[in-house]
Amino acid sequence: MENSSRRTFIEKSAQSLATGAVIATLATQTAEAAVSKSLPVFSHHVFFWLKNNKDQKAYDQLLAGLKALGKIEQIKSAHIGKASINDFDKSVTDASYTFSVLLLFASKEDEEKYLVHPLHKKFIDDHKHLWSKVVVYDSIAI
Repeated sequence: MENSSRRTFIEKSAQSLATGAVIATLATQTAEAAVSKSLPVFSHHVFFWLKNNKDQKAYDQLLAGLKALGKIEQIKSAHIGKASINDFDKSVTDASYTFSVLLLFASKEDEEKYLVHPLHKKFIDDHKHLWSKVVVYDSIAI
């Protein structure tokens, strides 16, 4: 009787563990699929250098223009920032730029629509006289 109870316990425990492992695997796969479908897949990262970093009017004008780009419907998420340095990675951090703009899109096609959007073209025309340099890094999720 004791062997039978022990055997039943071991069998039920093994079944419970197997069921739990299957459920955990399915839950993880479902969560990963949901995350990958909801995240933008294309990033457009632009760095701007003002001609004169001490010109507050130019700084404010370019910042306002960058913020106005957020109205373009293809942009899923936007971040406008300035250089930030810490001691850990100071030796490899380029902090020479004035503004960093990171725009996230659902697809490369959406980014291409953004590039020819009238508001983007107007931004360039209205602000290009303020910067001395612009560098763009585009990437697609893998």
